[in-house]
Amino acid sequence: MSILLAALAKGALTAVIGPFVEEAREAALNAAQETIRSTVAGAMSIGEWANIVIESVDKVKENAIEENDLRFIGGKLKFANNEKNLDKIKVSFQLYFLDEAEKWQMAEADSDIPSSKFTVDALNELKDKGQIVFEVE
Repeated sequence: MSILLAALAKGALTAVIGPFVEEAREAALNAAQETIRSTVAGAMSIGEWANIVIESVDKVKENAIEENDLRFIGGKLKFANNEKNLDKIKVSFQLYFLDEAEKWQMAEADSDIPSSKFTVDALNELKDKGQIVFEVE
């Protein structure tokens, strides 16, 4: 399915405008900041971070469906090293939808989380794999 999404998205994709992307960016940042403030143990695994970020992504998905009458097709949540700042991990998502006219729509956003908030195992996994991708359903 992911190969199909990528192939279909190229060239035929239009953006879900403004509010959803900005809302997603803010929600992801707020969730990350709140977690950082409230986490006594400190570093977390990629899976633990994914569970936190997916809550914000799900809200964006639900709002896009309800407010724009879109049909959700699929999406990705990605964790990768930030090439410009090695002290940060880039967290991004892409959500794919079809509108009433059967045109592709996409919502996407990214933010950075300090590397220090990830476990050594998580950082090593990212180093080995380059990126870790979760399907958004």
